Amino acid sequence: MNFDEIIDRRNSYSTQWDFIEDRFGENTKDITPFSISDMDFKTPIEIIDGIIERAQHGVFGYSRWNHSDYKNAIVSWYKKRYETDISEEWIVYSPNVIYSLSSLLKILVKDGTSVMTHTPRYDGFTKILTDYNLIEIPLIEKEKGKFETDFNLIEQELKNRRVKVFILCNPENPTGKIWSETELKKLLELTYKYGVIVISDDIHMDIARKKVTPILKLKNKDVIILNSPSKTFNTPALGGSYAVIPDTNIRELFLDKLKNKDSLSSPTIFGVIATIIAYTKCEYWVNELNIYLTKNCEYVVKELDGYKGIKAYIPDGTYLMWIDFSGCNIEMERLKRTLIDIGKVGIMSGETYGDKNRLRLNVGAPRKKIELAVEAIKNSIDFIW
Repeated sequence: MNFDEIIDRRNSYSTQWDFIEDRFGENTKDITPFSISDMDFKTPIEIIDGIIERAQHGVFGYSRWNHSDYKNAIVSWYKKRYETDISEEWIVYSPNVIYSLSSLLKILVKDGTSVMTHTPRYDGFTKILTDYNLIEIPLIEKEKGKFETDFNLIEQELKNRRVKVFILCNPENPTGKIWSETELKKLLELTYKYGVIVISDDIHMDIARKKVTPILKLKNKDVIILNSPSKTFNTPALGGSYAVIPDTNIRELFLDKLKNKDSLSSPTIFGVIATIIAYTKCEYWVNELNIYLTKNCEYVVKELDGYKGIKAYIPDGTYLMWIDFSGCNIEMERLKRTLIDIGKVGIMSGETYGDKNRLRLNVGAPRKKIELAVEAIKNSIDFIW
């Protein structure tokens, strides 16, 4: 795969490229975006060929996900890549991970019970958590790029509050933290002790620079995994995700909501095909992708870390870099405006995720685009100084 290939995504109804003004305001349509978390790379050729072949069939009637081709692809991916055994019957389709999380919270969190999760966090979580009693546990940066939780605070809150669900993100978005097996065991000990269900959003788990342990490898009671190949293989527009729900009752309640209440159980055929092909034929592509993304991260750190007070680090996982500008002695609103007006780039504000002094830079793109972002950041800071 030639990850250096520049592909013009404009005029393709791309959220990142064609609807820039939604995120960065009026008169910004000509800037270069580093915003929504999709990549500027072509999906693996095996997936493209599979979609073309199916499209040439010409009949696009209703489709199904509940068959061994689809579910076995997921089972084999977890077994081969993560040495994790999951049962076919635990797997359920969902249109997307946020729908799964929203539906599960509606099923599980009742009678004034609370939801616990970390901050900073993905803004998609924040949007659906407004209707719940929310307990936020801050991730503390002990040293540059090394984030830790406070297990004592977690237990204190679990003891004093009626918590029903703990939402985990592994790797975390936006910090890129991958949870170690030791940390996960400690968390699961506490959630089991206080009768809390852990829902782990693992959608970024294949983009990793250290070992990833799915929580289902450690425990299959009171835990749920939400996932999709869409981040890994750059296929979000094809649709579809899945949940792994070992508990029969919760699984049946979820399926009832999916099928009978929301009428969303019929998947896009291209999403089904993409999942099967990705997980059975494209592991080589993920390995090459991770090498390229790591080099992009290394380049950003080399160029920006220490530049006039910037702190940049290589995240454990994801293609999102959580860059700290607190040491630059500049006003962040002015920096964001200068990046647009002078740098001609749009980079997501950390305030969206819980830290106004940071920017979240998407490095899932050819190196030339990343070089443009780095130059824009330097030029913008120089302009302000």
